[in-house]
Amino acid sequence: MKAIPDRKLGNFGLKSKALVIFLLFVILPTIGVGVVVQYKYNQVLREQFISSTRRTLDNVTSRLGEQTKMVEDIADYLILSPDTRAFLRSYPRLQNEQKTVVKRNIEDFLTFQLMSRGYIRSIEISGFNGNSIEMGEPFIGDEARWQKEAIARKGGILWTAGYPLTSSWNGEVKVLSLIRILNSFSEITKPLGMLTIRLDEASLAAQLEKGILEENEGSVFLIGDQGELILESANKMPDRYVLDADLMKKLSASNKKLTTYKVGGENYLTLYNQIETTNWKMVVMISEKKMAEQFRGVKMVMLVILLAILILALTAFFGFHYTIIRPILRLKIETGRVAGGDFSARVPVDSRDEISELNRKFNEMVMTIQQLIEHKYKLELRERESELKLMQNQMDPHFLYNTLDMIRWTARLEQAEQSSQLIEMLSKFFRASVNNGNYQTTLRKEMDLVQAYLYLQKYRLGDKLFYSLYVEPGLEETVTLKATIQPLVENAIKHGWDKTKSVNRIEVSAYTSGGTIRIDVADNGKGMRPERMQEIAASLPRRRLDRLHGHEGALQNIHERLSIFFGQEYGLEIHNTSAEGTVIRITLPMPEAEIPGGEEHGQ
Repeated sequence: MKAIPDRKLGNFGLKSKALVIFLLFVILPTIGVGVVVQYKYNQVLREQFISSTRRTLDNVTSRLGEQTKMVEDIADYLILSPDTRAFLRSYPRLQNEQKTVVKRNIEDFLTFQLMSRGYIRSIEISGFNGNSIEMGEPFIGDEARWQKEAIARKGGILWTAGYPLTSSWNGEVKVLSLIRILNSFSEITKPLGMLTIRLDEASLAAQLEKGILEENEGSVFLIGDQGELILESANKMPDRYVLDADLMKKLSASNKKLTTYKVGGENYLTLYNQIETTNWKMVVMISEKKMAEQFRGVKMVMLVILLAILILALTAFFGFHYTIIRPILRLKIETGRVAGGDFSARVPVDSRDEISELNRKFNEMVMTIQQLIEHKYKLELRERESELKLMQNQMDPHFLYNTLDMIRWTARLEQAEQSSQLIEMLSKFFRASVNNGNYQTTLRKEMDLVQAYLYLQKYRLGDKLFYSLYVEPGLEETVTLKATIQPLVENAIKHGWDKTKSVNRIEVSAYTSGGTIRIDVADNGKGMRPERMQEIAASLPRRRLDRLHGHEGALQNIHERLSIFFGQEYGLEIHNTSAEGTVIRITLPMPEAEIPGGEEHGQ
């Protein structure tokens, strides 16, 4: 199994390190703290909402308990009132005048209660002796069920659930009533009449919701001591849901009288309180979705604060990147350029901080290195020029021996005219190759040298060699260096000669292209292998103190001399090579020739 390399923080770049540091120690902790604070804040808001709802529920429960207690007190007062007992007794009967006085006293009391307590709609006393009093709003309707239950309680208070009646004033309305049998004070088991106090259900329902619920947030239920529904708020639950035994069991089992219950796929926060005076239970169901909407504003504020912190952290990161990391990376890039030999590399100095001071020192260092290298390279150039002068005074011994041997046999077999022509060409070659201290020449004179060399080789090789020379008109006096074209032609014969071909062609062309002068030396020889061509092409730009030998050394020497004399953008390149032959190209600038090359010799 291959081992996975251990990627440590030190293996990352400066930008990656800064990003990781900001991510681990700023951004992620900020997000984490923000999420925790948001969660805790939601919990606090929920608890505050529950506490506020609980206090409001306690107030509503207390108020409703006071109201029901007040109604029960009215019932108790009527039982204890001598006027009520006198009005309801069967024997001895009251005289008309006494009856009128007693009735007026009772009516005055009931009128006061109706006027001071707006939730009471009517009070009715029906005596079994035929006397009756009805105060408040007149109602018509079936109350037999509730009256029967009240009779069964034998004087106990009965609170009814909400039921409809027809009002002579307002039409059909719903009321909630207290019904009680009024027994004799002296004979507590003897019923004298029935008391009915009707309360306005809408008024009580409004009190249930007041301060607890907003519209469509949930519902409030008033449950009787037997689990029956006494009253429901105007806001209804989805699908007309009514409290079930399962929910009441959960509420009773909760120590905090609080639970969460799902109705219609939505969670409802459910609380309840008990009204001590009636043993009723008030249950509030609030939609958690609606409750969360109330906190949306606060959550948005928290989210905005969190986003602002993140934006500030990102701004700090980008500021750190642009003021510190980016200048260091730029310094790294320029250092790489210097390492590659480009001493034009510079970094800007646009402030007075430590990084700008480092940039200034870097610029000074590059200038110093450039000056030292230029000084050393000039010395090397002078040495190369000396070597060039020596090289131009040398000649290939094999070429000299072969030529002299050929002339000797030609002179023996032929007349002196042909030998004279060969000797003339050899003399011309010698004159062109001797520099006499001058290494510059013109393109015309360099072509004369090439022509003399090819003429001699043509005579030696016969019909197997065909050559052509071409110089674009106007380029004859272009300045070049000696021994730059002839060595390429010599290499083509020595290294590119293809013995399998009947004719080996060598074409030398000098022409202008793209603002430069190009000299192509093309042959139809055996060419070079791709890897050999890449090796030679890679060696040309390199400047070496140690001298290379052979084909590669000759090409490198020509390229280096041309690039030193004319500039880095000029020199020699392998333009093309294949099994069909090779093209070597020399690129020169196009200045006007000012210095004539070579040395004139007598013919």
